[in-house]
Amino acid sequence: MNKQILDLLDVPDEILLIIFNKLGSFDVLYSLLNSTHRLDHIARNTHYSKSINFSIELSDGQICAIDSDKLHRFCIEILPQIHDQIQIMTLETTNIERILLATQFPNLHTLTLVGFSPDALLNYFTENSSIIHLLKEQIKYLTIKIRNQMFNDKSLTYVCEHILLICQKCTYLDINQSRMIRFSRFTLNDYSQNICYSSYLHTLNIYVKTFDDCLYLLDGRLKNLSSFTVRVTCIERSSIITDSREQLPHLKELSFECHRFTVAYDCRIVRLLHRMINLKKLTCSFYIIRLKVIDGVDLYGRILCHMLNLDQFLFDICTIMPTCKANNFLSTNDIEKTFINWKYSQVGCSIDRFSNGNTYCHIYSIPFQMTYFMYLTNSIQNHSFQFVINLTLYDTRPFEYEFFQWISKAIPLLKYLTLDNFLPQIEKVENQLCISYNHLIRLRFTRAHIDYVYQFLCHRKAYVPKLSILKIQYHKLVSVTNNFTNVITQINCSQLKELLFDEIIVYPEHFYHYFPCLIK
Repeated sequence: MNKQILDLLDVPDEILLIIFNKLGSFDVLYSLLNSTHRLDHIARNTHYSKSINFSIELSDGQICAIDSDKLHRFCIEILPQIHDQIQIMTLETTNIERILLATQFPNLHTLTLVGFSPDALLNYFTENSSIIHLLKEQIKYLTIKIRNQMFNDKSLTYVCEHILLICQKCTYLDINQSRMIRFSRFTLNDYSQNICYSSYLHTLNIYVKTFDDCLYLLDGRLKNLSSFTVRVTCIERSSIITDSREQLPHLKELSFECHRFTVAYDCRIVRLLHRMINLKKLTCSFYIIRLKVIDGVDLYGRILCHMLNLDQFLFDICTIMPTCKANNFLSTNDIEKTFINWKYSQVGCSIDRFSNGNTYCHIYSIPFQMTYFMYLTNSIQNHSFQFVINLTLYDTRPFEYEFFQWISKAIPLLKYLTLDNFLPQIEKVENQLCISYNHLIRLRFTRAHIDYVYQFLCHRKAYVPKLSILKIQYHKLVSVTNNFTNVITQINCSQLKELLFDEIIVYPEHFYHYFPCLIK
């Protein structure tokens, strides 16, 4: 051990910093503080003591607690020595009070709380909380990552209301939820409509249930809101409130997503955007049912001509139209011509006419910067989607081996995949090269032919080292695994931690031998 320490001390500071920068600040402080004078001096550098992450995120997105002995040393020995340098902390549910009460943190202004349930959070965002003074008087930037479990909308809404009431100095709030499951959503009720929210808040990132919830948040209760990122579950044509026409002059940035079909584009979405006269950055993702296609001319004439200060416009818009004579001759070239002299970005386009009688026209900014893409078809294979982590594949033509090869290269960060295609593959060749999906965590096959199930569960066809969640019809899983005896699908199945079925199943005796990691 002494020889190793001597060797380490012989290395120049520049090299040591490169090595230590590969570690997190937690590991650097725990290993080096109060060791040798030189290493202790490096550890006390504000680069390591300014921001500390007290959580461990596993490859499947789950959060696990830090070793209790290590945490004890931090609270008793390390934090009291560097408490005035700490500005940013990431905490998880088991250690929040233990750490925040260990000493005073006069310069702490940013908190990220990970792996929390709404009920656990509520204990801290009340007047009786042991950390109430810190939350009220110091925290300006707050990010909350909800635990990967299902919670009802009411409990999450209640927590959000308390956060906005308690954190009076908060200027940035991000309610971040995992997309691995059906997330709960913020939805305003009769009580919360009367709450006076923060006048300090300038940035809000949140999921809401309805378009009305979005309008409530923009009704003036957040007076200084300048950046609003919102994902809406559904945008209905009807409303329980009257859409305001009052302008929103303070709002400079808007990111607005809704991944369900809506018919309310013209009567609600466009009307809301007209109120945002001073926007500088606009990001939109919509799936619109409409008789007429949304193209460059429509976007400019209906929306962009009203935003004279707009510098950046990113979009992903799919128009779903009934196939008829008017759009039967519509081509990608026709759509691309409507973007001539377009000043914002390059534009990608695809048109698909499906056997169900619908035409899908997809237009999107290139390079594609969003993390979600719905209804990707065989027609879209000429661009890369480097930031997409959540993908839905849909087509009424088969997805062949070459298509999945392209997916693996064009969408390298893919984590959550839903496959919607009932047609069998035509080219079924067993000796194809294995395709790697290095980040894939969840697969959903509820509306997919069994060929695609085999494509991903056969270890000779797919390398899925992080796959942990599978949603599928039980009879398809029985078939592709040959009643849980097929060796070539067992490797990929053996790492699954969660299986989701649409029905209650009584499993055979050998079921858990085939799925040894399954959470019972």
